[in-house]
Order: sequence, then C-alpha cells, then structure tokens
Amino acid sequence: MLTVIINALLAPVLIAGWFTNRPLGVAGAGWASSIAILIGVLMLLWYFVSLEKFVGFHPSMLKPRLVVWLRVLKIGLPAGGEFALMFVNTATIYWIIRGFGAEAQAGYGIGSRVMQAIFLPGMALSFAAAPVAGQNVGAGRLDRAAETFRSAALLGTVLMFALTLLCQWRADLLVKLFAHDTAAIAVGSQFLHIISWNFVATGIIFTCSGMFQALGNTIPSLISSVTRVLTFALPAIWMSGRAGFELHQLWIQSVVTVIGQMGVSLLLLRNQFRRKVPSGAAAGNVANTIA
Repeated sequence: MLTVIINALLAPVLIAGWFTNRPLGVAGAGWASSIAILIGVLMLLWYFVSLEKFVGFHPSMLKPRLVVWLRVLKIGLPAGGEFALMFVNTATIYWIIRGFGAEAQAGYGIGSRVMQAIFLPGMALSFAAAPVAGQNVGAGRLDRAAETFRSAALLGTVLMFALTLLCQWRADLLVKLFAHDTAAIAVGSQFLHIISWNFVATGIIFTCSGMFQALGNTIPSLISSVTRVLTFALPAIWMSGRAGFELHQLWIQSVVTVIGQMGVSLLLLRNQFRRKVPSGAAAGNVANTIA
C-alpha cells in the first residue's frame, strides 16, 4: 500500500516537475516506479530481519532442488505468459492507431496509464485472495477456497463498478491531470469512457487468475488470455484495414472481448474446482459457489 502511495506522490513530481521545475517526462514515470519498488524492498528486508520470527535462512537448504524449481516454473511461466499476451494486445493497439497521429497515441498512452492506476485497488484485492485461497486448498478446504473467490469477486465488482461510474462521469478530469493537448485529452477521455465498461469484467479476470495460482495450475489462466488475443488482436487488425474505421470501434471491440475472456475464465475455474473435489456431490456444491 505504501509503495503505491509513494509511486502516486512521486509521479507528478518527477513527470511534470512539481516543486522541482525539472520535468522528466516519461522517464519520470519510470523513476517513480523504480524508487517506490526500491523503498518497498528495503522495508520488506527490514521487516524480515527485525521482526520475522517464523521464517529464517538455513544454509543447508540453499542447495538447488530441481523438483521444486520445476513446480515453481510450472505455475510461474503460464502466469508470466499472461503479461506477455497483455503486451501483445497493447502493441497491437499502438500499431493500429499509428495512422491517427501522435495525438491519438499520446491520448491512448495517457488513458491506458490512468486505467492501470485505477486497476491497482482491484488488482491488490484479487492478488490478496490468492494466498488465502491457496492456504485453504492446502488444508483440503476447497469449500472455503471457493468462498474466498466469491467474496473477492463480489468486493472487486463493487469497487470496479464505482470506478466505472467515475470514468463515466468525468473521464476527462483524469486525463487532464497528465495532458494539456486538446486532441490527446479527447482521445484519452473517449478511451476511458468506453473501456470503463469492462472494469468489472477485468476485476473478475484478475480474481480468477489468483485462484488458478491458489489451485496450483495457471495453464487455464494462460488459455483464457490466449482467447483474448485471438478474439481481439486478429479481428482488430482486420477491422483497422476497412474503410471508415474509427478509434471508438477499437475500444468497443476491446470491451466485448474482455467480457468474453471473463466468461472463459469463470468456466475454466469452475472446471478446475470440479477436478479438485473427489466427490461428485461436493464438487457440484463447490462449483456452484463459483457460478
């Protein structure tokens, strides 16, 4: 929480040069994130050395254990692949809008960064659900793991819906914090106004991803991301080559495909819970909690 606050405070100082009169622009955003992360790492190190009583270093356990490495990679690589596919979608958008001028690219860039900042509370909530659910999965209490998902999804939906209303009300105010060009503000505001309709779906997708990690199988989460690339990137490229193509069509396409990805994630998560529960009746009860 503190690193997010530090990042938010440093961003305008370093990007726009508040109080320093030395704006760093895009580089300032990178420095703000890096400094916040460094402070977070130092705080965690201080906590671990000074206060942690249950976990310690044992030199005898530092010997590589390939079996454990493989288990970690089996979970971590698909999860990392999700972020790689997010990059593919973002790169596709930049490639498509290149013909609309620098203002369009700047507006989308600012709008997407504002969207990512808006997502932080929802992402924090969904990521927090993963270890709680994982603990219950390890204890054999899949019913409680499913209830964890239900609670996290509900809280995330309420939070994301409130952020949707904010963007529907005055998306332009959020963009104006980082831009002064009229054309860029118009593009960024339109982007947030339309894309905000998938905030709830995105929050549920994040929560599903956390649950896949808790269940020890992140391949379904990667499959869900692949469906988004196939339903968004490829049709968007085709659509951009047709006469009369406008940016708002691209944003609408994004909203529709995110909602579709949410449906795929929920179906895959329901299936994973069914596989984990040995009893058919119990599996139905747990899976119904996901529904």
